[in-house]
Amino acid sequence: SKEERYSLKQQIDRLQEEVEKQYQLYRNEADARKMLISDIIELKYRVDAPAMKSDNSTEKDDTTLIKFKLNKTKEDLAKLQDKLNEVLADYGDVVPRREYERIEALLEGRKIQSQAAN
Repeated sequence: SKEERYSLKQQIDRLQEEVEKQYQLYRNEADARKMLISDIIELKYRVDAPAMKSDNSTEKDDTTLIKFKLNKTKEDLAKLQDKLNEVLADYGDVVPRREYERIEALLEGRKIQSQAAN
């Protein structure tokens, strides 16, 4: 009937709004995570930057030291990228999928209720 359709339409609209809110929360969490990683990298650079300054070294020592630090930095970057990829793979879509499944189950239950009422 029209009332049931209207009721289902309202439920669908409300559920879509809930999905939108949950997605926004997910995006905020993802953005915050990216900002934290950026802050960590910046702080690490600030701590390591004074150590990179050399006092009265010869040019040969400077180039050797720079090459060593460059290699070390590349290794650290690779480790951080691997860790970031691992975190994104493990937790990237955990919250939205959980909420989606909950809302989908709720919607399916309501569909069954509406069919039973017919």
